[in-house]
Amino acid sequence: MPRTISPVTGLCLRVPLMALGALVMGANVAPSPAQAQSQTNAPALRGPVGDSYRAPSLATPASPASNRISASPPADDALASPDLRPAIPEDDPTSDPLDPLLDDAPRPATGERAPVVDGDMTLPEERTTIARDGIVEVGEPLAPQDGADPTVIDSRPQEEADLFTTPLENPPAGFDPLLFQIEDIDPIRTDRRPARLFNQEPYDPIGIRFGSFVYFPEVTFAGEATSNVLRLTPADTDVSAEFSSRARLVSNWKAHALEFNARGLTSFHNEFDSEDEAFWNVEARGRLDVARRTNIQGLVAHDVRQEGRGAIDAAVTGDRAQVTTDSADVTLNHRFNRLTVQLRGGYDDIDFGASGDASNNNDDRDTEVTTEAVRTTWEFRPTFSVFGEVETNQRRYNVAAVSDGFTRDSNGARYRAGIDFGSTGEIVRGEVSIGYGEQDLRDTGLSDVDGVLIDANVAWRMSELTTLRFLARSDIFDTNTTGSGGVLSRTAGIEARHAFRRHIVATAGLSYTDFDYDNVVIEESELRGSLLLEYYVNREWTLFGQWDHINFDSNQPNGTWTADDLRIGARWRQ
Repeated sequence: MPRTISPVTGLCLRVPLMALGALVMGANVAPSPAQAQSQTNAPALRGPVGDSYRAPSLATPASPASNRISASPPADDALASPDLRPAIPEDDPTSDPLDPLLDDAPRPATGERAPVVDGDMTLPEERTTIARDGIVEVGEPLAPQDGADPTVIDSRPQEEADLFTTPLENPPAGFDPLLFQIEDIDPIRTDRRPARLFNQEPYDPIGIRFGSFVYFPEVTFAGEATSNVLRLTPADTDVSAEFSSRARLVSNWKAHALEFNARGLTSFHNEFDSEDEAFWNVEARGRLDVARRTNIQGLVAHDVRQEGRGAIDAAVTGDRAQVTTDSADVTLNHRFNRLTVQLRGGYDDIDFGASGDASNNNDDRDTEVTTEAVRTTWEFRPTFSVFGEVETNQRRYNVAAVSDGFTRDSNGARYRAGIDFGSTGEIVRGEVSIGYGEQDLRDTGLSDVDGVLIDANVAWRMSELTTLRFLARSDIFDTNTTGSGGVLSRTAGIEARHAFRRHIVATAGLSYTDFDYDNVVIEESELRGSLLLEYYVNREWTLFGQWDHINFDSNQPNGTWTADDLRIGARWRQ
């Protein structure tokens, strides 16, 4: 028969056992001398009231002594086992040097804003504490404490901070699925972002992903009817069919960028095969992010096309010249503070094939051009900057001109000053400038060419339905016209784009170009009007119709002509 234990006896046995257990547990949790010393020297985290200690949570940023965001000091891997190496070394080679989380600056807590530093052009929403998966913040944000470091926390009310830090009149457009990332090689020639804002479309191409690259294919089929295929007086009509394609492969990386482009166009005329097009172009762009404020951008391209009938020194009859251009450009961009400096350099090799009845080999038109430029920009705010630019060029020809025996070798300079509205806003993008250009010819038998230059590439989204674009381009071009050293060409135009429905968009444009020949009595100008109507069937297919009217005026015999072109087709892209 088992022996029963009275309640008093059981109590007497439990008390000593509980005391012994408490002693054992206290020995297990007692810190070692090294750990006790580290806890004593750790900086205290100030709570919302006074200096009372508050246990850190995952949403609390690290102390200024650490550049890692962590809930508590990381465990020392060496203390776990003396035979094991730390899991992640302090100088982790896999870490991204451009990661903003790895800088040494202290960070505000959740709900607090970082102050705006002069020259820091990141948007306010990019400076906030990064949200973490699984952490939900509730309640009101903490009020800034008296005596807090003003270099860490922006204590101004949100409404007041927005007046100085947020471009309310031109907020950023956000992520662009077309991934235009290499646009600062030449602000006038290579920046596609103003045109991107102007070409508002109901559907954005989504592309096809290949690893860390995105591929954008595009194919166009069209038929064209023209009232003056040879651009002459009297006019000859003709019809043609054309096929064009484009392939674009662009990287989607956190740092650096690569882009490859290939385009082609082929057309077949019914009667005048001399007007058939056989154009193709390949281009590669790259951006190397040397540091957070420094990058190098470059471009190489190979272009083959037929010379237009209305171009300077183009053949009036017979076969058109095939123009082959090899280009290479490199640009260094560095931001000091609000001041940005850009250094550019470029090389172009232009080769003209035979034209007319093939007796004119056009060797006297083959050119090598080198350019160098320096641009400085001062940014008052992300949507308003002023800049000044100086550009020099050297043009060299293999042989003298057949027309008059003079060589067209020259050295030139361009001086520009203008306003930049930024290239990432959702209301206004682009720049406008005015300046002076000169081209000094080395042959004393020809006079120098100079004049005022006006350039613009500005897109303005007036509303969700309507967008305007202002274009201007001025430059000095060479000519083999007898006795003339060059042509000052100025073009100004405006385009309007309006969405009548989400899937029905119309575009109208008007431009005027003046050709000012130096030292000869040649006066030429071109007035061009266009109307485009697009019907977006779905994300991939678009039907379009386009009408162009061209009025070319010249004081030369039979030099004035007009043409109307009607083009109807379909475009597929993804």
